[in-house]
Amino acid sequence: MTPNNKRLDDLSNMIDTFQPDVVIDFVCHAYNVESYKVGQHVSEKHGLPFLKIESDYSDGDIGQLKTRIQALFESVKDVNDEICRN
Repeated sequence: MTPNNKRLDDLSNMIDTFQPDVVIDFVCHAYNVESYKVGQHVSEKHGLPFLKIESDYSDGDIGQLKTRIQALFESVKDVNDEICRN
């Protein structure tokens, strides 16, 4: 929408504070345009997996959202398990 560097700075601060394993950007169609920049920032600056979920916030999305989030968590778990083995 507009240059929004403060949003990226705030996101970096939250990542540094909470140390997540993954970042999920849950957006409506109108804010979908900012997700590319957010995902790039998360991946390049923090090296974290990023999942963008675009939704119209209807109940019809629930099954697909659940599947995508479960797949992401399983892949992160597999990576963490591999790191622990080494």
